Amino acid sequence: MRRGTHLVIGALAFLAYSYPLYLLLIIPADTLLMGLFATLLGSVMPDVIDPPVHRAHRSIGHHRSALRIMAGLFAVTAVLGLFQMYVPDLSLACLASGFFLGYALHLLADATTPAGIPGG
Repeated sequence: MRRGTHLVIGALAFLAYSYPLYLLLIIPADTLLMGLFATLLGSVMPDVIDPPVHRAHRSIGHHRSALRIMAGLFAVTAVLGLFQMYVPDLSLACLASGFFLGYALHLLADATTPAGIPGG
Protein backbone atom coordinates (compact mmCIF):
# COMPACT_ATOMS: atom_id res chain seq x y z
CA MET A 1 0.00 0.00 0.00
CA ARG A 2 1.27 3.49 -0.77
CA ARG A 3 2.42 6.00 1.83
CA GLY A 4 -0.27 8.51 0.85
CA THR A 5 -2.97 5.93 1.45
CA HIS A 6 -1.62 5.20 4.93
CA LEU A 7 -1.55 8.94 5.70
CA VAL A 8 -5.16 9.45 4.59
CA ILE A 9 -6.33 6.43 6.61
CA GLY A 10 -4.47 7.70 9.67
CA ALA A 11 -5.80 11.26 9.35
CA LEU A 12 -9.40 10.13 8.91
CA ALA A 13 -9.18 7.70 11.81
CA PHE A 14 -7.65 10.39 14.03
CA LEU A 15 -10.48 12.78 13.20
CA ALA A 16 -13.08 10.11 13.96
CA TYR A 17 -11.29 9.28 17.23
CA SER A 18 -10.46 12.77 18.44
CA TYR A 19 -13.50 14.85 17.50
CA PRO A 20 -15.83 13.23 20.07
CA LEU A 21 -13.08 13.55 22.68
CA TYR A 22 -12.65 17.20 21.75
CA LEU A 23 -16.37 17.81 22.30
CA LEU A 24 -16.52 15.84 25.56
CA LEU A 25 -13.23 16.73 27.21
CA ILE A 26 -12.48 20.13 25.67
CA ILE A 27 -8.99 19.12 24.56
CA PRO A 28 -6.90 22.13 23.47
CA ALA A 29 -6.53 22.58 19.72
CA ASP A 30 -2.73 22.48 19.87
CA THR A 31 -2.86 19.08 21.57
CA LEU A 32 -5.17 17.84 18.82
CA LEU A 33 -2.85 19.16 16.13
CA MET A 34 0.13 17.46 17.73
CA GLY A 35 -1.97 14.29 18.05
CA LEU A 36 -2.68 14.44 14.32
CA PHE A 37 1.04 14.70 13.59
CA ALA A 38 1.72 11.79 15.97
CA THR A 39 -0.90 9.72 14.14
CA LEU A 40 0.62 10.56 10.77
CA LEU A 41 4.05 9.64 12.08
CA GLY A 42 2.69 6.32 13.36
CA SER A 43 1.04 5.74 9.99
CA VAL A 44 4.38 5.70 8.18
CA MET A 45 6.59 4.24 10.94
CA PRO A 46 6.27 0.56 9.86
CA ASP A 47 7.69 1.50 6.45
CA VAL A 48 10.49 3.46 8.15
CA ILE A 49 11.37 0.37 10.19
CA ASP A 50 11.00 -1.97 7.20
CA PRO A 51 11.70 0.15 4.09
CA PRO A 52 9.75 -1.09 1.07
CA VAL A 53 12.81 -1.72 -1.10
CA HIS A 54 11.42 -4.98 -2.46
CA ARG A 55 8.19 -6.93 -2.44
CA ALA A 56 9.04 -9.03 0.63
CA HIS A 57 10.02 -6.08 2.83
CA ARG A 58 7.66 -6.90 5.67
CA SER A 59 9.45 -8.23 8.73
CA ILE A 60 9.50 -7.16 12.40
CA GLY A 61 7.84 -3.77 11.87
CA HIS A 62 4.97 -5.37 9.95
CA HIS A 63 4.51 -8.45 12.15
CA ARG A 64 1.18 -9.54 13.66
CA SER A 65 2.71 -9.37 17.11
CA ALA A 66 3.53 -5.71 16.43
CA LEU A 67 -0.14 -5.20 15.57
CA ARG A 68 -1.24 -6.78 18.85
CA ILE A 69 1.24 -4.69 20.82
CA MET A 70 0.26 -1.43 19.10
CA ALA A 71 -3.46 -2.13 19.49
CA GLY A 72 -2.95 -2.86 23.20
CA LEU A 73 -0.86 0.26 23.72
CA PHE A 74 -3.46 2.31 21.87
CA ALA A 75 -6.20 1.00 24.16
CA VAL A 76 -4.20 1.77 27.32
CA THR A 77 -3.17 5.28 26.23
CA ALA A 78 -6.67 6.08 24.94
CA VAL A 79 -8.14 5.23 28.34
CA LEU A 80 -5.45 7.29 30.07
CA GLY A 81 -6.25 10.17 27.73
CA LEU A 82 -9.83 10.18 29.00
CA PHE A 83 -8.51 11.37 32.36
CA GLN A 84 -6.74 14.38 30.85
CA MET A 85 -9.50 16.67 32.07
CA TYR A 86 -8.57 15.76 35.65
CA VAL A 87 -4.81 15.40 35.16
CA PRO A 88 -3.61 17.84 32.46
CA ASP A 89 -0.18 16.18 32.30
CA LEU A 90 -1.79 13.24 30.51
CA SER A 91 -1.76 15.12 27.20
CA LEU A 92 1.25 12.92 26.38
CA ALA A 93 -1.12 9.96 26.58
CA CYS A 94 -3.22 11.60 23.87
CA LEU A 95 -0.14 12.00 21.68
CA ALA A 96 0.97 8.44 22.30
CA SER A 97 -2.49 7.09 21.54
CA GLY A 98 -2.41 8.90 18.20
CA PHE A 99 0.94 7.33 17.33
CA PHE A 100 -0.21 3.84 18.29
CA LEU A 101 -3.48 4.34 16.38
CA GLY A 102 -1.60 5.29 13.23
CA TYR A 103 0.81 2.37 13.54
CA ALA A 104 -1.95 -0.18 14.17
CA LEU A 105 -4.02 1.12 11.27
CA HIS A 106 -1.01 0.90 8.96
CA LEU A 107 -0.67 -2.77 9.83
CA LEU A 108 -4.41 -3.41 9.49
CA ALA A 109 -4.38 -1.78 6.06
CA ASP A 110 -1.39 -3.85 4.98
CA ALA A 111 -3.12 -6.99 6.26
CA THR A 112 -5.82 -6.47 3.63
CA THR A 113 -3.32 -6.60 0.76
CA PRO A 114 -2.46 -9.86 -1.03
CA ALA A 115 0.95 -9.96 0.70
CA GLY A 116 -0.66 -9.55 4.13
CA ILE A 117 1.50 -9.25 7.23
CA PRO A 118 3.76 -12.04 8.55
CA GLY A 119 3.31 -13.85 11.82
CA GLY A 120 1.01 -16.26 13.46
